[in-house]
Amino acid sequence: MLEKILTILWEWRFIILLAVAGMLYCLFEWERAKTFIYAGIAQAKRYAKDQVLKNGNQQEEYVVKLALQYLPLSLKIFLSEKLIRRLVKSLYSKLGDYIDDGILNDTYKLE
Repeated sequence: MLEKILTILWEWRFIILLAVAGMLYCLFEWERAKTFIYAGIAQAKRYAKDQVLKNGNQQEEYVVKLALQYLPLSLKIFLSEKLIRRLVKSLYSKLGDYIDDGILNDTYKLE
């Protein structure tokens, strides 16, 4: 039985390797997207401080437009505008929760 499994794995080794490489690429690109969106959130907060952006909705819209404009094409293929909006809202919430008391414990809720 083990010999059959090893034979199958050996025959499919390139496809398995390609699938693993694809998953790793997606994982690193996902982290890159989150980092980019966090940077956009920080920029939106600076603009809000300078009274350029008036409220949270304008800040969120700014970050979404920034992400749609500057994210690499390899990420835009997988991320729709709706998904980017949900990601921005989620990251705003996580960032607010972390700033609230220094830990991610779901004590901060967006209005």
